[in-house]
Amino acid sequence: MKKLAAITFTSMVLLLATAMAVGAADSVEIRGKVATGTDTWTADDFAGFYYDLDDDIKTEELTATVTEGNKLMEPEGVVYTTKVMADDFDYEAWGSYNVIGFMADKYFAGYIDTPDSVEDVLFEESDDENVLSDEQLLKILMDNDDERTVTSGTPLAMEEGYELSIAAIDIDGNKVYLELSKDGAVVDSKVISPSKDGATMKDKTYYYKKDIGDSKDVVIVAAHFKNAFRGAEQNLATIDGLWQLSDNPRDVSENTEYDKMTIQTVTADSIMMNNEDNDITLSKNKDITLMPGVSIRTADADELRYYLYKEITEPGTYEIRGNVATDTFTWTADNFAGFYYDIDDNIKTEELVATISEGNKLLEPSGVVYTTKVMADDFEYEPWGSYNVIGFMAEKYFAGYIDTPDSVEDVLFEESDDENILSDEQLLQILVDNDDERTVTSGTPLALEEGYELSISAIDIDGNKVYLELSKDGAVVDSKVISPSADNAGMKDKTYYYKKDIGDSKDVVIVAAHFKNAFRGADQNLATVDGLWQLSDTPKDVSENTEYDKMTIQTVTADSISMDIEDNDITLSKNKDISLMPGVSIKTADADELRYYIYKEAIIEGEGEVAEVENETAVVTPVNDTEKVVEEAKESVEEANKTVEEAKEVVEEAKEEVAEAEAKVEETAEAPANQTPGFGSIFALTGLLAVAYLVLSRRD
Repeated sequence: MKKLAAITFTSMVLLLATAMAVGAADSVEIRGKVATGTDTWTADDFAGFYYDLDDDIKTEELTATVTEGNKLMEPEGVVYTTKVMADDFDYEAWGSYNVIGFMADKYFAGYIDTPDSVEDVLFEESDDENVLSDEQLLKILMDNDDERTVTSGTPLAMEEGYELSIAAIDIDGNKVYLELSKDGAVVDSKVISPSKDGATMKDKTYYYKKDIGDSKDVVIVAAHFKNAFRGAEQNLATIDGLWQLSDNPRDVSENTEYDKMTIQTVTADSIMMNNEDNDITLSKNKDITLMPGVSIRTADADELRYYLYKEITEPGTYEIRGNVATDTFTWTADNFAGFYYDIDDNIKTEELVATISEGNKLLEPSGVVYTTKVMADDFEYEPWGSYNVIGFMAEKYFAGYIDTPDSVEDVLFEESDDENILSDEQLLQILVDNDDERTVTSGTPLALEEGYELSISAIDIDGNKVYLELSKDGAVVDSKVISPSADNAGMKDKTYYYKKDIGDSKDVVIVAAHFKNAFRGADQNLATVDGLWQLSDTPKDVSENTEYDKMTIQTVTADSISMDIEDNDITLSKNKDISLMPGVSIKTADADELRYYIYKEAIIEGEGEVAEVENETAVVTPVNDTEKVVEEAKESVEEANKTVEEAKEVVEEAKEEVAEAEAKVEETAEAPANQTPGFGSIFALTGLLAVAYLVLSRRD
């Protein structure tokens, strides 16, 4: 029993560790357009590639050439090229530099000379201005022209451990003595004179240069000082231009390999890679890393369907944008990754049309028209059948259950009174839909979303009947008996379901669990769940005339919704950020010509941001203690593995004891009057049955 307990405990600890890891590894997937054969992606149709809307800067291109039906043959099955483009510093007086997108990230390639000018201090002070010529790139860490005040007591914190501080200012406030430190150690000091009469750009700019790899004396830190003052208690200065490059170069030398891609050529202004020596087969349901930042995902389908994507895990706020437009344009899930899309079943339901009038206006009511229609989708636990799914405001929703003709397997449809909730002008968020096998015990309820828990209250002596209770926020809201292990058990016998009124929809099944089997043990009862479904009990209102920011719902049918901008003219003036509806906004370029896209905002929380826990008395085992317990449990598991053969003998002996126990049951067992009918208590018998189950499961 100790060994079996060790196995159970180890499983629980490892599952907890896995759950914690999954929670911490929150991510955002930014995908490109979906392809079915040879195709090419640029920043226009793959939002993962670097793009600057204001200056229309896009440098990357990837072409996948499909042969033999689903193969990307080396060396030119995948060809990736990127070229530098000029970009202005945010502090424009410094001039410009070459920027390049590389592996879906923004990099610095070199400083650009501004002819007949002495303002381009960063170019002038760098010996090797073009780092790409030295086959390397630098990450741009800071580039802004925000005004900020630096005092002698508060250094300016920068990236990678750098800090810029005021050491002293002369009595006239003309000369500023600055120190740059990294990780607490001073690496540079310099005197500048931002406030003197006739101060030049060089007088006002602090810069720090150093050797980076093969590039000599590259300016990696620069700060433009607008002025400086000497005070009675502390000195202060105003900075209105800040620039920083990483001092860790990215190697882009020829023949460098990045996953399946190899750099073939590097020039002063371009890089080309291909999949030399790496044939790639686009078989179904594959996730293939091409290079850091760019992967391929294929559909779990017989026909070829795939897309590029970039996964982001670093905490922050990100834009998932659609194709860039310059006039009237239409977005669907094909060219806007923010809209709901299921690659396996090719489900895409949303469409937004922006109609430009008078040069830059979206005039009400039809300047923006959004439509979405339901599509059928299978439950992950497929025997249950299918349901209608719909994308709404860039999120996935449940619209209704679908009848499966000549079938009694579609329990969720059959048991719901109002199967189509979209007909009642509302939608429900899908919280859980999976067919993962999991074990539920009488001591460990199955945790669901929105405060729900499904627990085993009791199992009868034969393991046929399972008494279940569903609670929300600790209060029981439903109980039911199912018979998953009975002879000839049907779908309804094996499926627990809970239905309730949701808004105007009556008796909608919002929780369902399919039980594969159930067993009664000596110490606890257990069952295997292999299908799980949950809908939110808080509906999304989609009734006609409901307003969402600038959009108003105009029509709702049993299978569609349409919205427009009734009473809301929109002017796409430059440098605007306009919320159309929750989940979808418009951003315009800071440029005289019209350039805009729609986008969805995604947030990844940092590791330090922990959700509030309602149960304040919960105890968290320290990591070191947990690791120690896991190690001890692993040793117990290894010892237990050695006893599997012994356990087989126990099972054989158990068969004889079960027969004897059955005889005794017939003679003496009689359930107490106050006990739940069918839920007797013979611990010796059921304990042996549990051992048999565990051992036989181990053998399988």
